[in-house]
Amino acid sequence: MAHERIQPDSFGGGPDPFSDGFETATATLTSGRVEVVYGVYSHSLPLAGLTVAQARAELEERLNLHPQAPANIDGFDASEDTVLHEGQILTFVQPAGEKG
Repeated sequence: MAHERIQPDSFGGGPDPFSDGFETATATLTSGRVEVVYGVYSHSLPLAGLTVAQARAELEERLNLHPQAPANIDGFDASEDTVLHEGQILTFVQPAGEKG
């Protein structure tokens, strides 16, 4: 294997494999998080201060959210103009009999 090249340790070929390249950006977003649940999806997202309608618009494509899926906050029915607060659990309920 005389033709093998060994990469020096000082080679800067990208981020450390166990580091988070977005760590500094997400460190500022740790507050204002709301747990969002819809079907098999569950995410902690910085949605505090938004209304349910605004959150629905943000999440519609990401979660494949049904437009008429009722919203619950901490297990209670929520209207579209309810403002979300940090630490709450926003659940969109799949319509009965619907798949996926």
